[in-house]
Amino acid sequence: MKKRFLIIRLPLLSFIWLFLTVLLGGLTYPNYSHSSQFISELGATGAPYGALVNYLGFVPTEIFILLFIFLASSILPKSRLMILGMTSIAIYAIALIIAAVFPCDFGCKPDEASISHNLHMSFGMIAYLFGIIGIIVLAIESKKWPNAKLVHHSGWVLGVLAFVLLFSFDPESKFVGLIQRFTEITIYAWFLILAVYLNRHMFNSKAQMSNNPFVD
Repeated sequence: MKKRFLIIRLPLLSFIWLFLTVLLGGLTYPNYSHSSQFISELGATGAPYGALVNYLGFVPTEIFILLFIFLASSILPKSRLMILGMTSIAIYAIALIIAAVFPCDFGCKPDEASISHNLHMSFGMIAYLFGIIGIIVLAIESKKWPNAKLVHHSGWVLGVLAFVLLFSFDPESKFVGLIQRFTEITIYAWFLILAVYLNRHMFNSKAQMSNNPFVD
């Protein structure tokens, strides 16, 4: 029962936490533009409340995702592809935590980048790549799961869309902030689809198996 309670709430809580972090961070950042500035700029070196945004905003956001991955991995049928996909998404969350620990330079577009900035940008890209790869790998594997058509098809559609959005990141674009936010929404949309699927189908199928006298 605890697992069923948490499986939807963890990714939803992560999304709400991120949304509120970005919303409140933007309100405290003079002249911040959600359409043209990276989310990372809210936690950049020299940003108002940058440390709070990173450690009380971005880090907990990813801890919730790690807990979700751990829980989902304990429910889904074990296979190499499932483990590979879940590990990839775990790397996504861990890399974003590391990116929060090493903030980008003020404005995230320095002429001479610091070590922290380079680490931030590198781990940020690693995070998105592994997150998207994890979604596509699990979409492939979900074809073997019962009643998982939506998980399968949405994983392909949202995974490919996220890839296209990721490689549309142009720091000079007036819409790079919107593109990054759409990328995050795309990734979280699939996490929530997976969570709803696990809640509705995997728990029920396990319950049926446990009530079957012919199943050990």
